[in-house]
Amino acid sequence: MATAVSTTSVQAFFDDYAAALASYSPERISDFYHPSVAIYSDGGIRMVQDKSETLDFWKEGIKQYKTQKIERPIPTIVTEEQLSSSIFISKVLWRNYDHSRKEVGTETNFYVLKEHNGELKICGLIIMAHLAVEDL
Repeated sequence: MATAVSTTSVQAFFDDYAAALASYSPERISDFYHPSVAIYSDGGIRMVQDKSETLDFWKEGIKQYKTQKIERPIPTIVTEEQLSSSIFISKVLWRNYDHSRKEVGTETNFYVLKEHNGELKICGLIIMAHLAVEDL
């Protein structure tokens, strides 16, 4: 199978995404998402149809990062599968640190990435249970 995107570029994507998360900017974070996204969680399935809905999602979602004082999210790709020349599924472990580099939580999520206009974009997200370090 011809590879349009390498797993190295997938890691670079998540490193760049981590920097966007650390910025607390819903606009910057939203840039990593495909115009239409399916978001799965214990609360149900949310279909996001355009950039403004993605922005609204992250205006709410970033509050969790601020509450936990996450300033340095570090992604580790646990598993990676390339389904086609432009679609990847990644299981990512996030270790989240505050300004003093104390780990304040971890989370593991699944991402469906699709090449869109020459760039990787998140088109599917499965949010797993989030645990605070004290709960581990």
